[in-house]
Amino acid sequence: MDINLNNQNDKDPNDENRFEKKKKSLLSSSFATALFTLIFAVVSVVSYIPIRNAYFGTTESHAYEYLESDRFLYQHLTGLTRKLQQSMNGTNDGYDDSYVNIKSVQYKMSYAGETKDENTVIKTLDQAFRERSRNDFIPYQEVTSYKEEQAIEIGNGELGEEGIGVRDEGVKEEKREESIEAVVNRNKILTNLSDISELKLQKNKENSLLYLKITFDQNGVPSIESGFGKKSKLENFNINRDVFAERLVYSNLEDLKDYQGLEVEYIIPSDFVEYDDIFTYGMKDSYAISNYAMVILIIGAISVLILMITAFAVPYESQNKASIIRLFNKMFLELKFVVWGLLMLLIAGVFEMVSNYRYYGYGSRLAALIYDADGLFYMIGIPLTFLLYFLIYLSTVYLKYIYHKGLKEGLIDNSFFGKICLYCVRKARNILRRMILRTKNMVNTLMAIDLKEDNQRKLIGIGIMNFLVIVILGSGGFFGFVLAAIYSVLVLRYITDLLEKAKELNIASEQVSAGNFNINLNEDMGILTPLAKNLNNINIGFSLAVDKEIKSQRMKAELISNVSHDLKTPLTSIITYVDLLKNEEIDRDTQREYIGILDKKSQRLKILIEDLFEASKATSGNIELHLEKVDVVALFRQTLGELEEKINGSSLQFKISTPDNKVICNLDGRRTYRVFENIMTNILKYAMENSRVYIDITESIHEVSFTFKNISAYEMNFDANEITERFTRGDESRNTEGSGLGLSIAKSFIELQGGTLEIIIDGDLFKLIVVFPKA
Repeated sequence: MDINLNNQNDKDPNDENRFEKKKKSLLSSSFATALFTLIFAVVSVVSYIPIRNAYFGTTESHAYEYLESDRFLYQHLTGLTRKLQQSMNGTNDGYDDSYVNIKSVQYKMSYAGETKDENTVIKTLDQAFRERSRNDFIPYQEVTSYKEEQAIEIGNGELGEEGIGVRDEGVKEEKREESIEAVVNRNKILTNLSDISELKLQKNKENSLLYLKITFDQNGVPSIESGFGKKSKLENFNINRDVFAERLVYSNLEDLKDYQGLEVEYIIPSDFVEYDDIFTYGMKDSYAISNYAMVILIIGAISVLILMITAFAVPYESQNKASIIRLFNKMFLELKFVVWGLLMLLIAGVFEMVSNYRYYGYGSRLAALIYDADGLFYMIGIPLTFLLYFLIYLSTVYLKYIYHKGLKEGLIDNSFFGKICLYCVRKARNILRRMILRTKNMVNTLMAIDLKEDNQRKLIGIGIMNFLVIVILGSGGFFGFVLAAIYSVLVLRYITDLLEKAKELNIASEQVSAGNFNINLNEDMGILTPLAKNLNNINIGFSLAVDKEIKSQRMKAELISNVSHDLKTPLTSIITYVDLLKNEEIDRDTQREYIGILDKKSQRLKILIEDLFEASKATSGNIELHLEKVDVVALFRQTLGELEEKINGSSLQFKISTPDNKVICNLDGRRTYRVFENIMTNILKYAMENSRVYIDITESIHEVSFTFKNISAYEMNFDANEITERFTRGDESRNTEGSGLGLSIAKSFIELQGGTLEIIIDGDLFKLIVVFPKA
């Protein structure tokens, strides 16, 4: 045989191929799981728009509802008017760029009745607002020389508007700047329109959803005119002039004088919803937060429910093929919480970032993101939804993993905290168990105290006496000190005597350990008296043990002798008749006779060996019982029926007394039948011919007893207990058929089923009593 020793450690290529295939299978299963979750997430996010539009309608209807709302009319429109007025008059109540870059609302503000010529200053609100903020509200100087000269003349007058002298140069300069600003403001128009001609304004109004003209009189009281474009569908529009005025000046109507002479026109274009500023944001915020966000939550909840049902529906064996699922299942529970926490932080961080992004100077971007559902919505929504769904799917499969592996292996063993708790519980349980055991032993010790015993009475007396002495000494003062000294002397003397007696016991125990059992101790040793008595009784106990061992050895020798005789007798016959059959000269009838004898002897040998094995198993308890509820009286009658031929063939007369009712016991029917069969066979073998056999079955509350009585045909010169030993027979000559194992097997079967077997010998009377507990 050619063996290549150099390659015996090489890996099997088939194993490598199987490993690669398994690895690819795990990876493909993981990819399929991730792809399924991704597709599910995409469908969930994409379904948002059609579901939202089907339930809440289009953005055009939203625009009409918003333009009729108080939020538009009395919050945002008054805010824009306020900012325009402040820019026109060169005042400002704080930095706020909310109304910068307004496109969804076209506005034009100027002083009513003023003649605008080529020197008119036209600015947008954001230009005026940002210049005043940058220049710390320095008035505009961008006017023609004519207007500037006019302002200088006003500023150089001897008296101001209130008759105040302005001879001081500093006051003259300040008055001059205020006059310049007044001239500039009177010739300024704030608008976000590139063309403010009447023709263009009229065209814009015709194509608008809504247009308003607000004129403030010399007291600042507004009058409002409204109109609609040709394609407008506004039906319930109504603006309250008084509410508008109150909201404009925060209910302080005295501030309306700042608006005197102003005229403002507002035009809401037909493409209002396409712009992004504070006005359209107000509309989007009204719908996105209260309505659209709820749609997203409902879609998410339904999707999660479907995802979890799918995860539970797919067989666990298929799911467990994915490496990502295996990894997640084996991951510690705390790490799973960390993964969930990181995902929640990621989602919260994204929402925080979007919410904190100032949306055209007002509010956050989140409402607009939900309302518009543009590309950014899908760029954020699909990855976050995929991660959330994927983690939910893994967590659902982990619940199935716990179900398959069990709570301990699937949950507790997969957790740092669980292992620590399990360890602590086990330690606490062991400590508690030891405490309970010690307490139980202490209680048992106290309960076992027998006051009839002299030594135990002395121990109890000593304990009580010590307690009383301690109480007296503790409360006796100087007298107690004297008593304590006396008591210490007495205790020392008592301990000295006790040590002397213990020394004698120690010497006696050394003699016993050396093999000298002939010791004689004084048994009057106080609390050590039981030990002295036990040492004195060792000699008697040793003698009994020696006698028992001698008897055991004798029984073993007899057992070997009996086994040898019972096995040798049929085997010798078989060998003899086999040798006779080898003689070819014997006739056919003789051969048949010899063969019959061989068959009989071999059957006896077979039965002997089977009984030997049965007795061995029964005695060692290595036998399986099939206990069931059995009518033991009916079983005994069945045994008699099976042995009817042998009973009728004998000369014995059987007198049987049985109860009429059923007697139920929890027994193995086959083994109990063997017990009755062995007992009856023993009676048929060893009972005296032409004698009577009495069998009585009596029932009590808890048990049933079978009593068998017969006259022995042989002299019973042996102990009653010996008859149940193996290979012990009533026929000492051992000429009768049988193995001598019948009663031994019966006794073992009875005791294994909780019963008892008792044999009583009175002269030639053989009495056997079997007792079984009732079910």
